[in-house]
Amino acid sequence: MNNTNQLSKIKTFRKEIRFFIFFILLFFLFQTLHYIVRPYISPFVVHTLTTSGSSKLINIIMPKENTSSQKEYLSSGHFKLKIARGCEGIEGVIILIAAILAFPAGIKSKLFGIIGGIFVLYILNLFRIAGLYYTLKYKPALFDMMHVYVGQTLIILIAFLYFIAWLNIQMNINGKYIQTN
Repeated sequence: MNNTNQLSKIKTFRKEIRFFIFFILLFFLFQTLHYIVRPYISPFVVHTLTTSGSSKLINIIMPKENTSSQKEYLSSGHFKLKIARGCEGIEGVIILIAAILAFPAGIKSKLFGIIGGIFVLYILNLFRIAGLYYTLKYKPALFDMMHVYVGQTLIILIAFLYFIAWLNIQMNINGKYIQTN
């Protein structure tokens, strides 16, 4: 393949290449920022939002569990589940924010997409934590699989699906949606 064909292909996909490069740069930037601020925000994000929120959700679903939260621990009687840093679903949020910001759309649309995505991922992460609580309490042999493989993958998948839905809305709003038969 000669240089002219290569340049032609690059020009054909320049928007996609720009999106990908911008996404990767934003993702690494946000991961780095998160790593720096993590010690300062973890008490609020993990203890208050995630652990306390999960306890409230479990108590709504099954009041007999009578869970409570103490710092990073979700407990019920003698049973405790530690919610560690990283269990707040931040990786999915970072991926989603980087993807939305990398896509060429208006600031208002990006802002609504980010706020909606954070809300969706937060609520689903609370359900994930509640599911892990029940798994550890009633089926402890499945906990590692549910925590490492299913739960973490689910948060990333939800972030991806949310981005695709947001992208479809953007394309429909901007009249760039092309139907194929």
